Amino acid sequence: MEIRHRFDTLLILADMQHNLSILQRAKATGKKTVELKIEKWATPLGLLPIAIHANRLHLNVTYGRNKTGIRSYLERIRFPEGTPNLNWARSSSYLPLTRLSPESDDETLTRYEELILKGIKEKEIRDSFRNALKYLTSELVTNIKEHAHTDRYWILAQYWPKTETCQIAIADTGIGYLESYRNTEYEVSTHKEAITNAINGNSSKHDVERGAGIPGMVKILCEGYGGDIVIMSGDTLLYLNRENSDFYTLDVPWSGAFVGLQFKLSVINALAYLV
Repeated sequence: MEIRHRFDTLLILADMQHNLSILQRAKATGKKTVELKIEKWATPLGLLPIAIHANRLHLNVTYGRNKTGIRSYLERIRFPEGTPNLNWARSSSYLPLTRLSPESDDETLTRYEELILKGIKEKEIRDSFRNALKYLTSELVTNIKEHAHTDRYWILAQYWPKTETCQIAIADTGIGYLESYRNTEYEVSTHKEAITNAINGNSSKHDVERGAGIPGMVKILCEGYGGDIVIMSGDTLLYLNRENSDFYTLDVPWSGAFVGLQFKLSVINALAYLV
C-alpha cells in the first residue's frame, strides 16, 4: 500500500480510496494482516479512513518496512488503533489519532483543539484561528452527536508550520447522512442528495434550529481560508472548494460520515462569515 503525500487533495483522496480497496480485498480473501508502505509521509485525510476501516474489518495494519521517521510518526499518533488518552501528547509535535465518545463531555475535544493551536507559533494567526477552529469542530461533533447514532467518533489533525497548512479529519461509522434524513421533510433517495441537504443546512432534526451549521463551516473554510472540504457518506464523496463542487462515486462505500478539511492558515475574522 502506498500513500503519496502531496498537498493535492484529489491525489490524497485517490490514494486513500486505493488503500481502502486493498483493505477490502484483504478481508474478502481472509487475510489478517496488511502491510502499509508510505513512500514519503502521510496526512490525516489519507490516514484516518484507513485506520477506521482497518479497525472495523478487524485487520492488523503493519508498517515495518517504512523508513524510521515514518514508523516513528505512525507510532506516535497511535496508528491504527488510536487512543482516548491525550496525556502523553502534550510534549509531542504530533497530534494523536483519537477516539471519542459522543456521550462524553467535551473536555477531551477541547484539549485536542488546544494541541492543534499549540503547534501554531505565530500569535496573530493562532488567535485568529482559535474561534474558527472551535466553531468547525463544534459543528462537526454536534452533527455526530445529534444524527450519527454511534458510540464512537474519531479525529486526527496535523499542522505543518513551514507551509502554514492544516488538515483536520473527523469521522464516524454511524448511520450516515441518507438514513439521518429518513422520515423527515428532507427525506431523499440518494447519498448525493443527502450530502447536498447537509451542505445546504437542511436539518434532519424536527425541532431544532441549526443556525449557521454546516453552511457556516463551508463559508469559513472555502471563502475565508480558500481551503478544501471533503465529505464521504455511503457511496458518495463531495470535494468542495472556492471554485469547485464535485461529486464522486466511491469504490468502497463509507458507513457513516467522514469530513476532511485542508487549508492554509491566514488572519481572518471567522465570525464575519457567519453573518
